[in-house]
Amino acid sequence: MTPKHRMFAKVTSTSIIRNVRLVKDNMASLEEWSDIADTALIGIFSRLSDLDRLNAACTCKNWYRLFSTSALWRWRRVKFDTASPELTAEREIKFLDKFGHCLNKLSISLGRPNFKTCMTISKAAGVYFQRMHSRNDIRLRILELEGLHMEQRWHFALSRNRLVSSLCKMIRKQKYIESIYMASARMRLVDGSRILEALAKGATGSTIKNIYMEDFFEHNVFPFRYERFVTAMSKFSSLESLNINYRYINGVMLRNMANKLNHCLKNLSLVIEGDVRGIEIPADVWTEFGEKCPGAEVGIYLCTTVVRGNDLRTTFVRGIPIGHVYLTSWSRVDETESRLAALLRHLGNLYHNSMNSFAMFFEQHERIDAGLLFLLRRCRHLEDLCVQARLSADTVIEIMKLQHQNRLALKSINLTVPGLTSDDWRRIDAEKERLLTAVPDFIYVGPTEFGSSTSGSSTDSTDDVNEDVDDGGDDVIIDDDDEVFLINANNLDVEVELERDDDADNEEEGLGFILPPRDMNNNDDDNNALE
Repeated sequence: MTPKHRMFAKVTSTSIIRNVRLVKDNMASLEEWSDIADTALIGIFSRLSDLDRLNAACTCKNWYRLFSTSALWRWRRVKFDTASPELTAEREIKFLDKFGHCLNKLSISLGRPNFKTCMTISKAAGVYFQRMHSRNDIRLRILELEGLHMEQRWHFALSRNRLVSSLCKMIRKQKYIESIYMASARMRLVDGSRILEALAKGATGSTIKNIYMEDFFEHNVFPFRYERFVTAMSKFSSLESLNINYRYINGVMLRNMANKLNHCLKNLSLVIEGDVRGIEIPADVWTEFGEKCPGAEVGIYLCTTVVRGNDLRTTFVRGIPIGHVYLTSWSRVDETESRLAALLRHLGNLYHNSMNSFAMFFEQHERIDAGLLFLLRRCRHLEDLCVQARLSADTVIEIMKLQHQNRLALKSINLTVPGLTSDDWRRIDAEKERLLTAVPDFIYVGPTEFGSSTSGSSTDSTDDVNEDVDDGGDDVIIDDDDEVFLINANNLDVEVELERDDDADNEEEGLGFILPPRDMNNNDDDNNALE
């Protein structure tokens, strides 16, 4: 390794990379860094901060060339913190000027503004959004608004309106957005509707496929009563997936979606996070929705704590094409959930033909063994089961027997069962190896949550676990003597152990994109030492 490469290794090893191990045997025999394939180097570069990428680009002409690879700049996280939002805007504008044409995914975080800093942050963000609006080469595919919490942190109308106006103006300019994430924004009804109108009335009304808007509005509001919101939601013509609170929609909106999105809607996820008595969507509307959208699947997330004292079965009416159910509770130690058994039987009776995934997480509850077994015996199409609850050893063994007898077709099973004795676990372990051989994807049965230091045994039947990173880059075909395999620019046979600060993902203080790499158009050989 030449001195200049040692310099780069020293810079990166102290803050970012502890170890880079090349998995392919032919890579292990390489003697020079210059022999490493571009795809492997791009994979390493993609895991570095801006500062370390800059240092790497100054190492040699080849790495300087890779510094401008578009795949490295597909994603950007911009955080307007309370310390220096103006500098953040200045630095990120320079990034747009140099790499804006590469940008596919943008994440915006406004930190935690207070009454002293919200004006400064709103002005800095406005300047940044204005620059994005003025450029014609930015083609965002994904936009994320990270936990804005406008209800808690933006009490001044002037600053809030300035921020929302500049954001809407930037959104209207975009023509290619496919996914937008706005969960936990907690906006006022008027402000949230303005953003949805900006999305719906522009070109993005026909390009957006995924909207994530759980807790998008303030608490205790019913947006379906607001005409601007209803009209804006009816404009989306290509929506495939919608994650939304149950109380944001009603029967009229559901009919509108069924009529306009009947051929494209695939997933509707509803979050029940409050009292919905009196606004339940009737069964006949759900039946009509299922008939007009045969490819759509409904998922319901229910926290039983927020509907304390009410019948949990109220919203689960006949006709809902439910595919996934997620049940949980925030109950205190002295509280016991006593409505679960009836709910489990209700779900088994109504949705046994459609439910393919079931998850529940409880600590204090009544005995639910009989109710859970009833649901599992009824739902023959269930593929994923995840349960964290107090069950008897006989119930756990019975669940495994149902799988062994082909009365269940589970592809993944995760059972976390606290409170059992060591004798119970010996019985379960003795049966598990024999009864769960047909589960193809994932198996975990233990007393504590999977991944903890005291968890039980697990089996992952997949040989390789790859983290999917969509960088928008091109796939590369590599011919390795006897085999040809497809590699994505960010999915490489390189293992990199990282140790990094979350706030350093895109910037190092005082640097960012203020300093460009030095000019590498010289005649120095790549193997010469860096002066």
